Amino acid sequence: MFSTILIWTLCLGALAVVVIWAYVWKVMGYGKGKAFGDRLADQLGWKRNFFHSVLENGVTGPSLSVLNFLESADMTKRQALIELAPSLDRGLMSLEARFGPQPMIENAKPQVAALIAEWEAP
Repeated sequence: MFSTILIWTLCLGALAVVVIWAYVWKVMGYGKGKAFGDRLADQLGWKRNFFHSVLENGVTGPSLSVLNFLESADMTKRQALIELAPSLDRGLMSLEARFGPQPMIENAKPQVAALIAEWEAP
């Protein structure tokens, strides 16, 4: 009897944690930030996990929050990429410092350089 009550209590507690996590995910917009980042990665022709890794290593704070903010500002994908250019550049440098020259990083550098040029333009 005691073990059954304990098991049900643990199950309900775990369910409550999942519900709270899902609510926070929805309210904080992290799910939307991930989806927006995936669309930006597609726009660049990058693998989605590579884009998120580059961004995570280039921004201060949670990258999904940054993506959610950009999406909620009603920016086009191109405008968002231009705004993210300095972060993407820092992320590429960080990954290259950690893993050395990699083909994926080298292929991304010209695209980020072009975005930086647009970001710096008046």
